[in-house]
Amino acid sequence: MKTKGFSIIEFLVAITIATVIIFVVTTFAKDIFSYSSSSQASMVAQLEGRKVLSSMVSELRATTQSALADYPINTAATSTVSFYADVNNDTIPDKVRYYLDTATKSLRRGVVVASGSPLGYSGAENISTLINDVSNGTSTAMFDYYDKNYAGTSTPMVYPIDVASIRLVKITVKIDRDTNRSPVSTTVSSQALFRNLKDNL
Repeated sequence: MKTKGFSIIEFLVAITIATVIIFVVTTFAKDIFSYSSSSQASMVAQLEGRKVLSSMVSELRATTQSALADYPINTAATSTVSFYADVNNDTIPDKVRYYLDTATKSLRRGVVVASGSPLGYSGAENISTLINDVSNGTSTAMFDYYDKNYAGTSTPMVYPIDVASIRLVKITVKIDRDTNRSPVSTTVSSQALFRNLKDNL
């Protein structure tokens, strides 16, 4: 009686099928891992961004005249805003600047503490990085400004901006942790009403 075994052709077909199955399962697992990793990175970026924006909004709302009685808002541009607020709780307004550092692709905060007699803002600016991997380009302004007529859907003020007319600033930060992976970027946004400049908003 003859014992039946696999022929070479049957063996090769079985190996081919097994290889295809292993390839499909491996690719699927890799895609699942990649998607999970991207989603987690996106959520972390969103949480970090929201935390930073919450702090920025709090400081912007507390904008007040400088120690020299200068106007509360110093400069306003698409990638930078500077203003006066007491951020170190010593009852004397400090000069605060938020700006996009294009060289490092980061959102930064600079603070100059009022010092001297008479008080002034000639001291060194203490700079800290708030968010890395910022991908705001020329098409997405980091800061948009609105006047007292803002009704929720108005278009931003046009440049050059009269800082005395600003009543609200909208902050939009695009974060892209890895430019080679989807999703392309995470966008966080918030807005701050200048409490001490409020009129009819």
